Amino acid sequence: MILGVALAAMTCPCLALSCLAGDVALLHSAGSADGWTRSVARGLCAGDDPACRVSEIFLGDAEEGEEFFETLHDRLCPDWCARTPDAVVADGEVAFAFARKYRGELFGDAPVIYLGMSRPEAGIAEQCGRCSGVPLRLGVEWTVDLIFRLRPETSIVVALMDDDVANQPLRARVEAAMEPHLDRARLIFPGHEPGDDGGLDESDLASVAGSVPVGGAVLFLRFALDKAGNPVDEDGCARMVARRSQAPVYVLTDRFLGDGVLGGVVAVGEDQAREAANLAARLREGAGEAASQGVKPRAVVDLTVLARFGIPADRLPAVCAGINPVDPPEPASALGAAGMWLPALFLALPAWLLIRRLRAKQLK
Repeated sequence: MILGVALAAMTCPCLALSCLAGDVALLHSAGSADGWTRSVARGLCAGDDPACRVSEIFLGDAEEGEEFFETLHDRLCPDWCARTPDAVVADGEVAFAFARKYRGELFGDAPVIYLGMSRPEAGIAEQCGRCSGVPLRLGVEWTVDLIFRLRPETSIVVALMDDDVANQPLRARVEAAMEPHLDRARLIFPGHEPGDDGGLDESDLASVAGSVPVGGAVLFLRFALDKAGNPVDEDGCARMVARRSQAPVYVLTDRFLGDGVLGGVVAVGEDQAREAANLAARLREGAGEAASQGVKPRAVVDLTVLARFGIPADRLPAVCAGINPVDPPEPASALGAAGMWLPALFLALPAWLLIRRLRAKQLK
């Protein structure tokens, strides 16, 4: 029994998380909760372990530069300057930059773990001291393969992204992943093609989504800025695209699942947070060079959307999670269809007999 529990603790992240006890500061780069931040918060502690206390701090977007960070520091200092958490989890690049800058003042010598971002340069990690992280792995190639696995007849893939230069490596990965399928399908990046390179705003995005043919697919990559560089509601954009598109919409993280998109091979926030919790525990125990190669993304689909597009469930990958299952049909009555007519028959029979009796009296 002891051996079984030990093996399970090594293979099951949920059991390993029980060692992440104490006060945890969870810094989000977002300004408010969304599907990703909620997923990360769920995965950070083992179930509802009362020994793990998570304080979520939504930092917002660092558009104001240095002054923005100073304002955040002044706002958080009354609660954190005299309080050292057991671990700091930085969700995204803004959160990780803030944690590095003010770690000593706000969080003491607590270990800092990043997630939701690419692996930083070696020099940045070294300057942070007890820092490690979970580099974000996106299933671009697997999601493109999933598009054609579910609908082999797909004739066009419309990839949606904003003008952020950081999206260019993502575009290159999509183009490489599409190469084996270019004999039967086209790939376009609306707003980023020769002769059509002005970018997109929310109105353009809506027009593009509405013009995708039924036999196509939409790959929603990232859309946090419009073509003028102004921030937009990315969650709202994803919902709008899913609502207007006649074709299924695929994504790369679980942030947008449940909003009408079909799914994809996605980075799951809960998985990232579990790995981050394990790293934090190892750093607290003096593991020193604790590191992670990232967490493999998982195939997840919305079963209700799958049914709406008439895609057979037997086309799903062998290992695939489903959300929003389709409600099963109501069980048929034991009497069958005839049972529905019996009450009406019992009501109609007395009326028929009464009419016959009245007619018989009139004949007499």
